[in-house]
This record gives sequence, structure tokens and C-alpha cells, in this order.
Amino acid sequence: MGNRRERQPATQSPPYRKRQQSANVAFAVILLGLLVETLVLYGPTLRFSFLLDDSYDLIVVRQTSYQELLLRPLPGFSYYRPLTFILYKFIHDLWDGTEPSHYHLFSILLHALNALLLALLVRRVAGIVAAALSASLFIAFPFAYQAVQIVCSLPHLLVTTALLGMLVLWELGTEELGHTGRLLRCTAITAALAAPGFHETGVLSGTLLVAWSIWRSHAGWRRALQRNSGWLIPALFGNGTYLALWFWGFDKPGSRPVTLLDRLENLGFWSQAVAYPLTRQLTTLLDTGWLARHSWQAVIGTALVGGTVALIFHTLGTQLRLALGTLGLSLLTFLPAILFLPYHGYVEDGPRLLYPAAPGIAAFWGLLPRAGWHWRQGRWLGAMLGMLVIVITLTQSIAFLERRTELGLLASHAQEAVVATARANPHWPLAVVHAPAWLALHHYEYPLGHFGMNAQPEYLGFDALLEARLGWRQPVQSLVIGPPPDQGWYTIGPHGRPGNQAQLDALRLSGWVICDIQPRKLSERRTL
Repeated sequence: MGNRRERQPATQSPPYRKRQQSANVAFAVILLGLLVETLVLYGPTLRFSFLLDDSYDLIVVRQTSYQELLLRPLPGFSYYRPLTFILYKFIHDLWDGTEPSHYHLFSILLHALNALLLALLVRRVAGIVAAALSASLFIAFPFAYQAVQIVCSLPHLLVTTALLGMLVLWELGTEELGHTGRLLRCTAITAALAAPGFHETGVLSGTLLVAWSIWRSHAGWRRALQRNSGWLIPALFGNGTYLALWFWGFDKPGSRPVTLLDRLENLGFWSQAVAYPLTRQLTTLLDTGWLARHSWQAVIGTALVGGTVALIFHTLGTQLRLALGTLGLSLLTFLPAILFLPYHGYVEDGPRLLYPAAPGIAAFWGLLPRAGWHWRQGRWLGAMLGMLVIVITLTQSIAFLERRTELGLLASHAQEAVVATARANPHWPLAVVHAPAWLALHHYEYPLGHFGMNAQPEYLGFDALLEARLGWRQPVQSLVIGPPPDQGWYTIGPHGRPGNQAQLDALRLSGWVICDIQPRKLSERRTL
């Protein structure tokens, strides 16, 4: 009896450890695959120039001290994002932020990090396969392209990193005991407090943490709140302090009041994104003219019917609570945009606003094949149907992103042509001809919203681009002479005021340098 070995606990038995090691290796391979997917889809973004509001935002940040960035909103801004703006300035000071590639690389890496955090989170609640599918859908989520490819959209990536990191750390902290568990939870609360400093969506970090704690608790909501109140109260108090400071502590520029119709339209925009594997089919299955007249009815009807069918599928797989939780978390993170932004003024042109909501949407669809595995009467059929939906969704999403990347490269070519001309002729007056303000496909793939690529928007002159890229300003006029030529597969919105050849000749004779941007044709687009 004395040399008899003690029986090992089941969780410490060699077969268990071997399975655990195999699962960890498989998950590490999945994470590597997710990183490769991100680099393949968004690697070309490293060749992008500054687009949309990049020039204005970066110039203002560079001209403001770190202390001022921390203590007050930037002049003319209606939001308070001190941590994001400090990061902008830090990148400029550390890596010479006149090069767009530094910012774009940071955005791509953040997108990859968010996918990895989502995979870690889903693995803990639904397993490795669901984690891989959810994170893959998130990487290729079509409405995320603006957030990853435009520098001034960095706040959306940063706040998503803070929120996902907060939940991952909280999950780890609930399983660890003693000092390690307290340290993990303390770090999660720190992420919750920092989130609003990146973007206003982060003001809901405490609420998100409360909802997550209740959702993950099996002891009832009262017990969950009592057990975690010492951690949740500081997060909620910090969010409330930020909210009070934002609303009453700073003067903000006036804007049009948001109406009930605006909020309903914003909710419809979110519904289109939630049901995006199905709403994507509307523009191919329905008559274009009819869809243009009835886009709202088509989107809402498709979202309701398709969402109900998906929820029934989840119910058959005994994971209805899990599916509803992902939708609830997605809606919660999009709530500030629904409540405070006018649809036609901002949300319609800003699919990047959906980026923080994307993890919940991706998880909702990534869990679908797992529901099939629990359907006893048709396990393999259910899994195959779920995988078919995901494969079709990924294929269409990748095609969507490839088109936007092509448009982004064309826009960047135009931007950098102006920069190159100014660099060759420093401080000479510059006339830019045929420059695009935006580029878009002739027909969008989704009924609601605008999904083109911005170059230099009409409300910003090219002098701002030159200061952001070269560090100096010089006189710049932007002219449009005649209608833009037919581009075949995309449309150009011209930048500048209408002019004629006589005006251009007069500018040339007066010593102005002419930068004529001829749009590249379809056959040339892949050589960029």
C-alpha cells in the first residue's frame, strides 16, 4: 500500500493534458491563420495615402501639446478623445508621421489584434471551431473597411481593442484565484476606464461589463452583481464621470438635433449589418429600381425574417441564449450612434461606425455551424448548412474588400500625384485638375448607405494634404474641366470648382504649376 501511486484528478490525467496540449496547438495555428488573413486582405492598405479627414485631424493634433490634448477637446471637434489624439501625436513624433504607412500598419495590426481577442473570447464560451469562424468573419466584415483603411478612423479600432481586451481579461480573472485573479480584473477595469478616451462608444464599457457578468453567470443576476459590485462600480463611476465631462464640461459646436426618424434609420442600418449574409443578396435578386424605392422595407423585412430563421437554427442547437447575447452586445456597442447621430448627416457615409458592433455580429454567424452539431435529427445537415452560409458570406465579403482596396489605391494614386508635384515644386502655386473627391462603384452591394472610398473631400483643400505629407502649405487651386470620363467600373466625384481651358491656360501663364490627374483606366488598376 505504501508504494501505491495516488490517483490523479481527472483534469490532471495524462490523456486530459494531451488533449489540452493538442487543442492549444490547434488554436495557435488558427491564430496564425487569422493573422495571415488580415495581412492578405489589408496588406495593400500600406500603400494608401492620407484619405478623408486624415489631413485635418493629424495637422490639428501636431499643432497641439500633449497636455492640451489630454485636458480638452480639439477646437471644432464635438467629441473628446484624448488617448487617441495623444497616440496620433506620439506616432508622428516617434516615426515621422508624415508617412501614411506608419499609421496604416498600426491600423492593420490593431485589426489583427481585435480578431485574436475575439477568437480568445469565443473559444471560452463556444469552443475552438466557433472561435475560428467568428474571428475570420470579423476580419472580412465588409462594413469594417473604412475603419481599417482610413487613419482618422483609428478611434473605432482602439475602442474595440479596449472593450474586447476588457472582456478577455475579466474572463481570465474570474477563473484565477488570489493575487493573479485580482490583477487580471484590475487590468480589465483599467481597460474599461480607458475605453472612452479612445472613442465615445467606450462610455458603455462599464455597462457592457455588467451585461457580460450577468450573461456569463449561472447563479442569477442578483448574485452576479453582488459578487462583482466592488469591481463594476468603479467602472460605471468612471464612465459616468466621462459622460458628465463630455456633455457639461466642454463647449461643443452645435449640430442638427437628432430626430426619432434618424434613430429608426440608424437602427435599420444596424439591422442591415446584422443580417448582412442575407441583405447582401437583395441587390442581386431584386430589381434595382424597385429596391431603390423600397430599400427600407426590403432591408427590415429581410433582417426580421432572416434573423428569425437564424435564431430558430440556434434554438435547435440549444444555444439561443448565446446567440441572443451576441446580438445584444452588438446592439449595445452601436447604441451611441443610434441615439446621437443623424443618419443622412453621418451614419449613411460612415460604415466604420459599425466596427465596434462587428465582433457580436461575426460571432452570431460564426456560431451557426455549432448549432447544427447539437441538432440530433440532422446534425451533419445543420452543420453543412451553417458552413455554406459562412463560405458564401466570406467569399462575398472578400470580393467587397478587394473592390474597395482597388478604389483606395486609385484614390491614393491621385493624392500622391499632388504630393509629388508639390515636392518637385516647393512653395510654388499649384493648380490641381481632375482630382477625385471620392470614388464609388456604379451599384452598391447593400441597399442602405454609401460604400465608396474618399480621397480628398470637397470641404478640405489640397493644401491640408500637403501640410500633412510634406510639412508645409502652398497655394493650391482645384479645378474641374468638363465632365469626368467614363471609368467603366467606377464613378468619380470631382474635387474643386468648375473651370475651363482658358482659365487653366491663364494660370499656367501666371506661373502656376499644373498637376493634371488623369484617372487610370480599368486595364491599369492592377499595376498600382
